[in-house]
Amino acid sequence: MPFIKILRPFNCFFVALSVLFGAFYLNLEPNIVQVIFAAISATCIAAAGYVINDFFDLPIDMVNKPSRILPAGKITPKTAYIYSVFLFLLGIIASYLTHNFYCVGLAILNSIALFYYAKFFKMSFLAGNIIVSYAAGSTFIYGGLAANNLKNGLIIAIYAFLYTLIREFIKDAEDIEGDARFGAKTMAVKFGRKSTAIISVIPALVIIGFTFYIQTSISNVTFWMLHILVTLPLILFFTLLLNKIDKENFNKISTFMKIDMLILLIILWIGK
Repeated sequence: MPFIKILRPFNCFFVALSVLFGAFYLNLEPNIVQVIFAAISATCIAAAGYVINDFFDLPIDMVNKPSRILPAGKITPKTAYIYSVFLFLLGIIASYLTHNFYCVGLAILNSIALFYYAKFFKMSFLAGNIIVSYAAGSTFIYGGLAANNLKNGLIIAIYAFLYTLIREFIKDAEDIEGDARFGAKTMAVKFGRKSTAIISVIPALVIIGFTFYIQTSISNVTFWMLHILVTLPLILFFTLLLNKIDKENFNKISTFMKIDMLILLIILWIGK
């Protein structure tokens, strides 16, 4: 059970779904076998990223989250490291079975990015946020590449990147005390919660602008549903956030952002 729990099964499930979404969105003739191997590959690499992240986070988790798998001693650090390497390799091997050179390249790139994120960049200024956001968006690109559907997969990838970037900023602001204690150099530690909240508005504005940009690629009904059920909530979230700068509010907004992204995906899928 610990070997399953440390993989964050719920998150891995959504990684697989993201690949499938990128492959099937506005695409009637994907290569099913290639897409399945792409989903397996991306899921293994994401799982490896979670394990290696826990490996490098062990000193912090011993203090902040002692009930996690490694601090609790349910898996040894050495075993976790080997486990992550195995999953990275499994993900790269699965990428070869897509018979797509670009998928193989993306699998290798993401494996390297997630490893170095966990080891070096997680607590750095902005770089860690960008890597995580890129990884979230790249799952849709991966599906698009596997199904020769890159143009359509890229639309969702851009949304995923921007939403994840907002959540990364908000999570940093939420965890500012613990991060500062362990010498992190995140945006929130450097500039404070209020400034981080204000900076988070920038990717939100880009999301709204991007929705106008793709107007000609979607139906009028989809366009207006996106603004009513996605844009307006975004404006509401940030109004609430800027009016009350505290940890509890940041936590709520982070959860709302997940829901807002899910609603966006549902609207785009139905509207296709």
